[in-house]
Amino acid sequence: MSCSGALSLDPPVCRTTAAGGVSKHKMINMCDRKLAFKVKSSNNSNYSVSKVVGFIDIGEKQDFVITRIKGPPRGDKMVFQFIQAGDATDAAKLFPADGTCPQAEVCGETLMKLSAGE
Repeated sequence: MSCSGALSLDPPVCRTTAAGGVSKHKMINMCDRKLAFKVKSSNNSNYSVSKVVGFIDIGEKQDFVITRIKGPPRGDKMVFQFIQAGDATDAAKLFPADGTCPQAEVCGETLMKLSAGE
């Protein structure tokens, strides 16, 4: 297992209505290393996610839920940052406050489009 496309999302798009709703997804570690992840959203007013920061083991699949409350549709997205975790015990401490990707052999992000139809 390599680390190309290290963190996969299934389904890769969150579809809800502008009236609100819930969308269930899986986060999958496609890498041969334990990863830490952190989720950021372009719209924290209308969207929330059940897991904001944490660890995901090699080959593991984790369920998570995105909830949208009523509001006008926009072109929103969520960014799932990831980094190799090593022996870390606090995932949040692996991510700099400025939002940049720290220096690591495995580090990147996976984007999810948030689609709120009428």
